[in-house]
Amino acid sequence: MVRTASASIGELLGRRLRALRKLRDLTQEELGERARVSGKFVGLIERGVGNPTLEVLARLAEALRVSLSDLLRFEEGRPEGHVRNAARAFVAQERVAEYLARRPAADAERALRILEAALGEGVPPVR
Repeated sequence: MVRTASASIGELLGRRLRALRKLRDLTQEELGERARVSGKFVGLIERGVGNPTLEVLARLAEALRVSLSDLLRFEEGRPEGHVRNAARAFVAQERVAEYLARRPAADAERALRILEAALGEGVPPVR
């Protein structure tokens, strides 16, 4: 079978699920147990051939401690490449949020100003 440059929705979901599962350091069996599905089904989803219901997707998201929208937020459209790329921005955002949660509010506000200056995008002021 010849792969095209873009991935199917099933492949994108599978890559995202695998990346988030690995981020949480879970096996397919462990994730399946938490989401009340079999580890084999988790593997099928990750390979892009399993077809989960909305209910199963919601349970997988809950088991991974992410929102359903975060589970379905595909960061890349290619079926190849390192699987970590499928959750790269999520990992960065989570690390930044965890870091800032341990800092005083003034530090978080300073970090926001630094990001705005570095990235050149204005964000409404924090109130």
